[in-house]
Amino acid sequence: MDRILERLLGMAEEATGELVELHQALVRIPTVNTGARDSGNEIEACRLLEERFQTEGISTLTLESAPSRGNLLASIGDQPKPRLLLMSHLDVVPVEDESRWKLPPFSGTVVDGKVYGRGSDDAKSLASTGAMTLILLKRAGISLRGELRFLAAADEEAGGRYGIGWLAQAHPDQIRASWAINEGGGMPLKRPEGLAYFISIGEKGRMEARFTLRGRSAHGARPWLADNALYKLARLLQRIESYRPEIDVSLPTFHYFHHFGIAEKPISANLDRLLAGLGQQNSSLATTLTALSRMSIAPTMASAGIKSNSIPASAELIADVRTLPHQDEAYVRHELEKITAGLAGVDLELDVTAIANASSFESPFVAQVQRATKLALDRGEIELIPSLTVGFTDSRCVRPLGTEVYGFAPLVPETDMIRSGVHGVDETMEIENLVLRTKMQVALAYLTLGGPQG
Repeated sequence: MDRILERLLGMAEEATGELVELHQALVRIPTVNTGARDSGNEIEACRLLEERFQTEGISTLTLESAPSRGNLLASIGDQPKPRLLLMSHLDVVPVEDESRWKLPPFSGTVVDGKVYGRGSDDAKSLASTGAMTLILLKRAGISLRGELRFLAAADEEAGGRYGIGWLAQAHPDQIRASWAINEGGGMPLKRPEGLAYFISIGEKGRMEARFTLRGRSAHGARPWLADNALYKLARLLQRIESYRPEIDVSLPTFHYFHHFGIAEKPISANLDRLLAGLGQQNSSLATTLTALSRMSIAPTMASAGIKSNSIPASAELIADVRTLPHQDEAYVRHELEKITAGLAGVDLELDVTAIANASSFESPFVAQVQRATKLALDRGEIELIPSLTVGFTDSRCVRPLGTEVYGFAPLVPETDMIRSGVHGVDETMEIENLVLRTKMQVALAYLTLGGPQG
């Protein structure tokens, strides 16, 4: 191992206490994003990070998209290119019922090697590890061949209107990079042939389908005079439930199916049978692969009527549609119109909220991620398996700027994959995973920007 790299990894290990303190401080700031313009208050977390960076002599820039909606950037390196961007976001989802938590959700308390609190995993873990990566490289006096940039964005949990979406439109040069690392991957997979990790090369898209069903109103005492829109709604729901999407195994993930202990080659005709068997051993993996093989349509909201004794003349249904990278608006509209075919009085509006996109798994940068992870884990061999993030992240707004973006926040192999409570009760992040992510990012930054080429 390169002596400088060995020293950097040692520094990351020695800085564990400092890393945990920074992480706790971020968790204790309640940057709760309800979706409203005046929620989030990410500026408070930006100020904390600004202070830490300035103490280390690291330049920062905070951009406010709206009052209190802060987006922080920090950089080290004297050359603008190439640039490696370490992405994170500062906002967190609300806490529904604080009484169900073992500890106060913004306490940042450490118990049994875990930091408790809303956002401790999603995604203040990446904010603390990314910040510490810059700090350690600055302290080590590493001369970079380009620029290492850190981003702590606002509003990711509500779609990025005041965060990455705004930055991409108003300040694209601030977030454009050669490569970027973000949330969305890093799940370990133990196999007889060795350890593997999923790396997210992209994400599914999202569209919101709004169906309006028109009928005819009448008094509830004379229903035969009406054309009840609720019956049309019921028929539409039945059709959506019966819809069978096209099964697609073209994503690179399915080229690695043998790594999941399945010898049979997946094709559209046998995939569901193979996934049913896999689900007996690994339900989480089977569910993910199901999502990666098809478009999904999930009815999420319905409304009708203005009074209990009046038959509604109209009803509305909203459905969440998740798409694969090649499924565009025309494809989705065609599929939805097949569902509504023959139903009179149905109007469809389709709103594209996130376009599916992906970066190449064949990029040399992926090999550097693999190498950095080996070094961070001190393991001779690991394999990376390409995947897509089933939801969407801020990565979707950076790829169109020409940046290769990958979701990779690795966990130690022994991590309980259902333990973190992301968006739920008792969210936690293990200290050992904070350290691992810091070591991986330090190694990655050195390999791509600081160390010898090759």
